[in-house]
Amino acid sequence: MKFSLILSLVLMSYLGLGQVISDSKRIAMDPSFTRKSDGSVVLSWVEKQGDTTLFFRKVWNKTLQAWSNNEAIPIHPRASTHAEGMPKLAYKADGTCILLYEVNKPSEKSRFSGDLYYSMETKGSWTKAQTIHRDSTAGLSHSFGKIFPLANGQVGALWLDIKLGPKGRTLVYAETSEAKGFGEMRVLDKQTCECCRIDALADQQGNVDLIYRDLNDQGERDMAYIHSSDFGKTFTQPVTWMADHWQVNACPHAGPSLVRGPHGLEATWYTGASSGSGIKWAYQGKKELILHLKGDKYRQAQLATNPKGDVALVYAQIKQEGDRYFKQIGMYVKDKQGKMRHLMVSNTDFDCSYPVIQWTGKSWLLAYESWKGEERVIQLKEVN
Repeated sequence: MKFSLILSLVLMSYLGLGQVISDSKRIAMDPSFTRKSDGSVVLSWVEKQGDTTLFFRKVWNKTLQAWSNNEAIPIHPRASTHAEGMPKLAYKADGTCILLYEVNKPSEKSRFSGDLYYSMETKGSWTKAQTIHRDSTAGLSHSFGKIFPLANGQVGALWLDIKLGPKGRTLVYAETSEAKGFGEMRVLDKQTCECCRIDALADQQGNVDLIYRDLNDQGERDMAYIHSSDFGKTFTQPVTWMADHWQVNACPHAGPSLVRGPHGLEATWYTGASSGSGIKWAYQGKKELILHLKGDKYRQAQLATNPKGDVALVYAQIKQEGDRYFKQIGMYVKDKQGKMRHLMVSNTDFDCSYPVIQWTGKSWLLAYESWKGEERVIQLKEVN
């Protein structure tokens, strides 16, 4: 009886309501975490006011152990808000903040064409937005960008660019320089899946690691991995992370997540392969999986790590209660020895999706979209 009571209290604490940080009068979406060079956690998200896109951030003050007020960031009013290509932030070591976002510009050639813009903030002042790519010819597609800090204090960028071959799109890379924006882009893969997010990270030893959904000549859309060991000066040719052999004549719109854990690189992704659909979680170079959440009801997986050697995975699970369908946020935490614990995080009264996760220094911090009726907000939740 005592154990049951303790268990009930634990579940109530995790399944209780998170802190709503967006304006409930608007439609909120696209939560994303990044960090400043001092380690401060930064949360950003989108709010829609009619057809107008608004963008916000708040910063976790480590000294005060408190969040800053919501701060509006200037962005194009028609910036794209789909989750795989959401607006996002990254910081240079000198504190310069970079905002990256898409603007869809349909043309006769393609309804998916558009440009990828960035602007930079120094001491509270934002530059005029400019395209990260040089060719802005109407009808071309530049989108699904990823920005991340580099060991030299600059910021790297990856995105999907124009089609160069018979199918797919190109994966390209560029980086900033001292007191300047992004330089010339380099093509890393000439044939990738057309519309899935990219993930990447860099460390102080000169490693730059990136993962994305590829597209081979057989039409398989499996995860590919590229590596640099010289601070991004050169990159390897793509290799398959794990061969799912998923053939689908459409873009899954579901990219991977990558972290460096205590035993090397780990990635998670969704596959619809007939050999076993669902979310997969695996170490680099190993055939056996850390975890396989089987079935189409598991989506939107993201990973994070902490200094203790724990690796956390969050995801959205489609559930049904009577005639009602909704998504609930779940979480696995794997310690350094490989022991796993599992919990459900969001309240089942809400339809929740697109979770993201960061370590604050004391606990895990989750943010996710939460629907109830016509209200769509960003909820923030702390998990020990």
